[in-house]
Amino acid sequence: MEQPTDIRQVKIPTVAVGLIMSVAVIVGAVTWSSARLVARIDLLEATVASIEDTMDMQSFARVEDVSEDLGEVWAAVDGINTTLDDVMDSVGVLLMQDEQSFWEE
Repeated sequence: MEQPTDIRQVKIPTVAVGLIMSVAVIVGAVTWSSARLVARIDLLEATVASIEDTMDMQSFARVEDVSEDLGEVWAAVDGINTTLDDVMDSVGVLLMQDEQSFWEE
């Protein structure tokens, strides 16, 4: 084999050139797609950060805050149930007395 002395003497098969161009196009498409995805993720992170900055987290109840007062709430509900039972008994007695007075006449 002779060593080429001029660039015009170098011959590359057409299949090899096609393969190289195909790989270059695929790499370019993947790179472009991943760059767009990274840009969208960056935009999403910035949006989430701005929402977190503008949000007043003090107005939302946390589980720890609610669970501390749960015993007091259940005690109040039990007290209301007891009072309601007493009122229902009183109303029942009054209705029975009214019905009995109707039949006495």
